[in-house]
Amino acid sequence: MQLDGLATGMDTTSVIDQLVQLERRPIYNYQQEISELEMTKGAWRDVNSRLDNLEDKTTDLKLSSTYNSRSASSSNEDVVTASASNDSNEANYSITVNNVASTQRISGNRLDNSTTAIKDLTGFGSIAAENNVQINGTDITINDSDTLTDISNKINDAEAGVNASIVDNHLVLESTDTGEKNQIALVDDNDLFKSLGVLQTGDNDNSLSTNLMEVKDADTALGLTGSFQIDVEGGTGTGEITVDETTTLNDLKSQIDAIGGDLSASVTDEGNGYFSLSINSAAADSDIKLSNTGTENILSDLSFGNRSYQNELQTAEDANIDINGITGITSSTNTFSEAVDGVTFNISADAEINSTATISVAKDTGKATDAVQAFVDQYNSVMNFLDGKTEYDEEEEKGAVLQGDSTAMRLQTRVRSLVSSKIKDTGDFKTLSSVGIEIDRDGVMSFDKSKFTEALDQSSEEVMSIFNGESETDGFDGMAVRMDSYLDQLMQSNTGLIPRRLDFYDTRIDSLNDDIEDVERKVEITRERYVEQFAAMESAISEMNQQMSWMQSQLSSLAGSSSMMSNMG
Repeated sequence: MQLDGLATGMDTTSVIDQLVQLERRPIYNYQQEISELEMTKGAWRDVNSRLDNLEDKTTDLKLSSTYNSRSASSSNEDVVTASASNDSNEANYSITVNNVASTQRISGNRLDNSTTAIKDLTGFGSIAAENNVQINGTDITINDSDTLTDISNKINDAEAGVNASIVDNHLVLESTDTGEKNQIALVDDNDLFKSLGVLQTGDNDNSLSTNLMEVKDADTALGLTGSFQIDVEGGTGTGEITVDETTTLNDLKSQIDAIGGDLSASVTDEGNGYFSLSINSAAADSDIKLSNTGTENILSDLSFGNRSYQNELQTAEDANIDINGITGITSSTNTFSEAVDGVTFNISADAEINSTATISVAKDTGKATDAVQAFVDQYNSVMNFLDGKTEYDEEEEKGAVLQGDSTAMRLQTRVRSLVSSKIKDTGDFKTLSSVGIEIDRDGVMSFDKSKFTEALDQSSEEVMSIFNGESETDGFDGMAVRMDSYLDQLMQSNTGLIPRRLDFYDTRIDSLNDDIEDVERKVEITRERYVEQFAAMESAISEMNQQMSWMQSQLSSLAGSSSMMSNMG
């Protein structure tokens, strides 16, 4: 505890603070330097951010797709839209819609309600406690205690390529994908689907067929892997079928025929590039049972099933269109990506039959002009920012944070040189100004889109080379290639000029903070010394005061004694 001026009456704390303040002067100098370094570092961080954005815009100018892009427009987007790749031909395509792709939708019969266990509903009195059905090769277990709502939920949870819903106490099943090859394949158990009114024949599945397989012919590899077991309830024949990537439909038929007993198989050409495989049992009222034996769900891929639907509300159909008079072009979806190289046609699901539209594929200059405009805008942002950070205010007689920074000035000069210098010696377009990109006397870049578009129409390849040419193949480096290389030197992690400069500022700031801590420790030691010295001074003065008081007391006593002696005499 420090008690001020007990002997002297001095405000020793204030005196010590003033003395210590002199010791703290180096700290104020360090703090001022740190503040200046933080401002400079912040400015360079902003420069780095703007250059990073400039590099992004530069990268777009290096891509061939920026200059060779194609646009596809439709005369009636309610009928068809399209997209075109960069290598597509400029052409017009007349489209006639003969059919749109659709999903399959089937339903069961109307039940009493959807919230009562099926065992308590009419028509389900003999239903088994557990029923193992299949939808598109996916196993689903339905219990007699399940309600119609439970059944719908279990089907949806199985993600078997079918969406289940309940409409007026009817179970409705709809395929998730359009097209003939995505018909719903059902395998019943204990006549569950028959009782629901979904299937006509129930679990007497003595004939099961795959979904339509889109292959060239029955000897084309399916590209599937897995294995499954075949058993015949109420008949003979049992065995395992193995499938690898080379297995064909005819290979599957041969394996099934080899099992023997009541089993046989057949392959059917369904037309339009589709084939199917059927497994048949010769035994009356027999039931073919299939189960996966490998880790792959091959049955889901093949989708064996019974298709004796009782209520088919909507058939699964392929889309069918004519292109420039070529007929019979089909797709399982409303998207046609293989009919014309580089062009994808998207038929509207609401397109009317026999509706027509024209798709026009043309050169798309918009992508290139947008990319150049983005570069111009970012270039001006970078240069304007650097101008502001390196300027000197004559009225204020004060320079901006990077005023006099030789690195910043060299950076500006180099970037300006990269966009203004000649790029190549031959051809119609040798500089950026020849394609509409100019820099005025104030250093501001402008972009003449009309001039650029005209240059693209005249020679897109040459205009592209102005930006992305490379010395190894073209004999010169385009502006974007040069700029990207320079910006990489500036900003590359660890080795780039700007990251190294930022690291320098961080290191210097850390060092100054360490110096401040050192001075603070020394100041505290000095303060403690001053406190001890002033305390010793106060103690000494207090002792002197006490001795003086004693002497005064003694002198007063002597004076009193002398007076008494005089009076007595």
